[in-house]
Amino acid sequence: MAISFNRLKKIEKNTVLLPELSLTVQTGEIIAVQCENEYIGHLFELLNHLHQIKKEAMTLPEGDFQSVYLLQQTDGLYKRLTVMQMLMFWCKLYQQQADLEQILNLCELQPCASKKTKHLTRSEQCRLLFASTLIQQAAVYIFEDPSLGLDLQSKHVLHNLLIHLADKGAAVLLFTSTLEEAIRLGNTVYRYSNRGTQQLEQDIEDTEDAVEENYEEETTSMQVQLDKISAKIEDKIILFNPLEIDYIEAREGQTYLFVNDEEFASSNTIKTLEERLQPLGFFRCHRSYLVNLQRVREIIIWSKNSYSLSLDNPPGSTIPLSKGNYSKLKELIHL
Repeated sequence: MAISFNRLKKIEKNTVLLPELSLTVQTGEIIAVQCENEYIGHLFELLNHLHQIKKEAMTLPEGDFQSVYLLQQTDGLYKRLTVMQMLMFWCKLYQQQADLEQILNLCELQPCASKKTKHLTRSEQCRLLFASTLIQQAAVYIFEDPSLGLDLQSKHVLHNLLIHLADKGAAVLLFTSTLEEAIRLGNTVYRYSNRGTQQLEQDIEDTEDAVEENYEEETTSMQVQLDKISAKIEDKIILFNPLEIDYIEAREGQTYLFVNDEEFASSNTIKTLEERLQPLGFFRCHRSYLVNLQRVREIIIWSKNSYSLSLDNPPGSTIPLSKGNYSKLKELIHL
């Protein structure tokens, strides 16, 4: 065990600001937790003010909290320093010797090594902050919504960085507001809400293979279905044409329809919707997601075990694609 939260919570004036958080991270693990932005903010506020945390609420690695590295959205850079000078500054600050060329390569910062940080793009600045984790030697790394606002290149860098840290024997814990990012980045995924911490069921490839359906036969028997999908808003029931729906997500026992940039709660289970919508071109890309294939613009391959689908809807959504369903999708679209 590297670090453990033991019913950590924050209450002010009879208001629960941070529900009970119970979670253990082992060395070599990458654990991703999806929760509200508000909870992430309160948690990192506590982690920056350890005197507010009861001793029994956290179990720390050897070396106490000095062995824990926090990477936050608010971390700043010295604007007048170049990228290389910033790396050298961190080496001096943390009293570490590091292969700076290797770090530049891993974080894809070579083209801007001599550029001042004030002239970097938002994503380049984030990659430079990621580089600091390779200089500071820690037993535990905790990230605050690290993929927020990143371009595709930087998301690849982040993905590889987390694997690199875990392979070096560190425990990696990240908190993100989006489930898609949690699934993409974490080997183990949790949802954290006012009901506490719940592990997300991952797709089990053997089970999926056992129930694999013959898509070729189903395609030949497809018929046009004039069917509406219902969703409820307060006292109103909305009926959607299935082809209006971009994708469907199952979350915390509820199913949500995503249409353009809005989400609508549905009383149907995702399994029921899959049975109804599969003949209309919907595909179960992940245990928690059902996607309209007409909306898929790109299949993103992060690694041999991590995939996402990029959609051409107005918000440019990305949703996870499990390894087993990646193979099924390739067959379905004749790749």
